[in-house]
Amino acid sequence: MKKLFTFFLFLPSLLFAQVFTNDTLYTIPVNGDTLNIPINVSGLANSTSSSFGLLSACLDIRFTNVQDLRVMLRAPDNSIIMLADEQGGSGGGYYGTCFQENAANGWLYQGTAPFIGSYYPQQSLNNFNTGLNPNGTWSLVVKDLFVFSDTGSVDYFSVTFGSNPPPTPVFTGCSYSNPTGCKCPDGVSTDCDLLPQMTASALDINMHNVESPGHIIFSNSTPNIGWGPLEVHGIDSCFCGVTPITCLDSFCPDSTPVMRVVNQRIYHRNGNTMTYYDRHAGLMYYDTDHGHTHVDNWASYTLRRSTPNPDVTTWPVIGFQTKTSFCLTNDGNCNFNYGYCVDSSGHILHNADIPNSGFGSVSGCGINQGIYPGDLDTYNESENAPGIILPPGTCNGDYYIVSITDPDNHFLFQDHKHNWVAVPVTLVFQTAGKLEAGGFSFSVVGNDVTFSANAGTADSCVWMWNDGSASSTCMTSSTSHTFPGVGTYIVWLYAWNHCGPTVSADTVQILPVGLRDALESVLQFNIHPNPTKDDVMISYTLVNAADVNLEVFDAIGNRIKNMINTNQLPGKYQVLFDVKADQLFQGIYIIRLSSGNKTFNKRLVLLQ
Repeated sequence: MKKLFTFFLFLPSLLFAQVFTNDTLYTIPVNGDTLNIPINVSGLANSTSSSFGLLSACLDIRFTNVQDLRVMLRAPDNSIIMLADEQGGSGGGYYGTCFQENAANGWLYQGTAPFIGSYYPQQSLNNFNTGLNPNGTWSLVVKDLFVFSDTGSVDYFSVTFGSNPPPTPVFTGCSYSNPTGCKCPDGVSTDCDLLPQMTASALDINMHNVESPGHIIFSNSTPNIGWGPLEVHGIDSCFCGVTPITCLDSFCPDSTPVMRVVNQRIYHRNGNTMTYYDRHAGLMYYDTDHGHTHVDNWASYTLRRSTPNPDVTTWPVIGFQTKTSFCLTNDGNCNFNYGYCVDSSGHILHNADIPNSGFGSVSGCGINQGIYPGDLDTYNESENAPGIILPPGTCNGDYYIVSITDPDNHFLFQDHKHNWVAVPVTLVFQTAGKLEAGGFSFSVVGNDVTFSANAGTADSCVWMWNDGSASSTCMTSSTSHTFPGVGTYIVWLYAWNHCGPTVSADTVQILPVGLRDALESVLQFNIHPNPTKDDVMISYTLVNAADVNLEVFDAIGNRIKNMINTNQLPGKYQVLFDVKADQLFQGIYIIRLSSGNKTFNKRLVLLQ
């Protein structure tokens, strides 16, 4: 069958261009060997210049994860430039891709695989247009940096020569050679360390988790939303315990793995100068068979029961993740994996929101590896198997998967306080029974408050009022209490069954009538979980009695459902939105709460 290749050339002198091709199919080695694909060039002038030279290098590569590939171009004099080094995230393929200096699609690092069309190479083709004799053997050099993983082939390779090679475009982004394109965290100063800010993706865990009796597996992504790369460099220093050894063996005499010293590289901008320093980041397992370093305990996974304490690290652990070693690579980015990159305020970030997006020098799974700003590393469900192991007797009910990135603080981040997520998950396939539901709602009339517990069938429950009065035993799910006067009270609810306690807490405010009337009626409005593929709990608190209208709209403004349209007393209300019962499709929806002359909108992301 005749192969059909479509290439997008934007060459000013195409009529005078000479194209040299090699369309033999070459399999990319899976053992880490370098593939060299030759093209014989002849009949050209014996010297390149700004008036005549290399115009483009085009190729067709079929490969699952092109971010594992390093692609270079070698000239007859053995000089070499980098066309693409570990670019593209988790997408696959260079399909009809041309590297040229007047590319239609701009910089390669800003794109996402599959790459189709023309891009600027990472190093300029004009490095070859300075007196080089172009006649002789040119080579496309391809290396799979993550060995024994994906397979693929190079189906086509060409180089094109012609008159008036276009000038190299000026790079305005952040790079080691362009420090002025790099922003400091405050956006003003020009003297700063460019530190990474590693997080964890709640959306990835929410979208990709599978429960079975005894364990739960899930995907986990660690985005870098900071100002510099998370960059790890292994050095030629290895140990068995405290004994120095050579770095040639995978295992020590006692069969424990050889540990290699790794450094974290920190880049520093000072005006128009970029420097870096290396800081010790511990000893990590080095796999000589695969030729890469594992970053041990990069992420800690636990299944926990929530408590009112906002510090999730204090929540009781039910089960934990056994996998501890990772390679850190650019598996995707904030554009392609929309919703994975979220700042500490909950705002979803695009690559354009991350000032130094794409800055870094190493990625891939080797001795040196890293994650650029605006990129993320992902381990899917199968790579995280067997997942969190649940102990015998684990009950069904509501829990949280807590993922903490770099829990041992091996690496320096801009802020280590934002390196975790807690993702709600409901277990349904365990055999020991079901925990009571947590949480409660309430309504306020003067000093009298009526509470409704979500734990409606508990064997026993206790309300603690924290107003000086004795606690109350629950007789039914609905309980009334009179508070002594104006104030703010933290009310606790403990509900027990044979699976254990469920602990809930909330704030009740008893306000003076005049102050209550002066405040806006809606104190808070939340939807949780979000994004979701199941039910959504909508909660809101009213400061005073008000007419409340709660509606659901689709992305183009069509009303899907009117959930509440009535007058309600002050208090906290919870409304369950059953998205399956309403047969809603995947997409964006708006939850709208109206009270008086105020309207509040929350965006809900519904997954399949």
